[in-house]
Amino acid sequence: MEQQKINLVGKTAIVAGGGGGMGRSIALALINKGAKVAIFDIRQNNVDAVVRESVSIGGNESCIPLVKDITKKADCISAVQETIDAFNSADILFNAAGLGMSMLKHDYWNDNLKFWDANITQFNALMHVNWNGPFLLAKSIVPHMIDKGWGRIINVTTSLDTMTTRGYTPYGPSKAALEAATSIWAKDLEGTGVTANVLVPGGPVNTDFIPGNAPFDRTQLTQPEVMQAPACWLASNLSDDVTDMRFVARSWDPSISIEEAIKNSGGPCAWPNIGKKAFKPQ
Repeated sequence: MEQQKINLVGKTAIVAGGGGGMGRSIALALINKGAKVAIFDIRQNNVDAVVRESVSIGGNESCIPLVKDITKKADCISAVQETIDAFNSADILFNAAGLGMSMLKHDYWNDNLKFWDANITQFNALMHVNWNGPFLLAKSIVPHMIDKGWGRIINVTTSLDTMTTRGYTPYGPSKAALEAATSIWAKDLEGTGVTANVLVPGGPVNTDFIPGNAPFDRTQLTQPEVMQAPACWLASNLSDDVTDMRFVARSWDPSISIEEAIKNSGGPCAWPNIGKKAFKPQ
């Protein structure tokens, strides 16, 4: 099948949040397809573990560790430079780093956090990771992509329902901001050869993002591996000219043609159909 033939040899990616969850799954999939990957995460032990897995798949030259803080401009700039120094390029950015509602309220699913009760320090920390960080990394890497005439920005956001769920301040707004930004970046990048798209899992994911004490049957949650097939396609030349789109990984079928998979899982980024219904003065 066409999807099984995707080849990422010669491509280099930075995967933010690559030390666990969806980021780890994406990083390993890219390496399996021949890409070089920089594992960007603030958690040293997690990065080390994913690097070991990566080496077992692609060898010692398949990856580098980037133990850095996505909220710090200097760390984002140095991450891009270290990736270029190691692999002579930085073609692809996956923004999969994120913090969830459990950092503000450990039982948020039982007792909704009212926005006026949010701890401002924790609020700011989540916004810095979920929104400021992806912006800083994208800002740092895009000039190199534009100079090369090819690049990919893939941002992990969430469903519209989650963005507007009761008690989800600031997680929902942080992802709404990133979704809107993706659409803006895609327009800003028109004609450069660099694209910007959104990839979402399509439901709560079985990672440590959901606390162990949450009352969910984890076998029924979306598994992080659903991100792998669409992530590899988005990172490839086969997605040239696809921009300002959002893809739902759970709806992407790796066994069918890419055209069918796009039709089944894709749609416009940031729901422009909603905006078209807005009142416009005559």
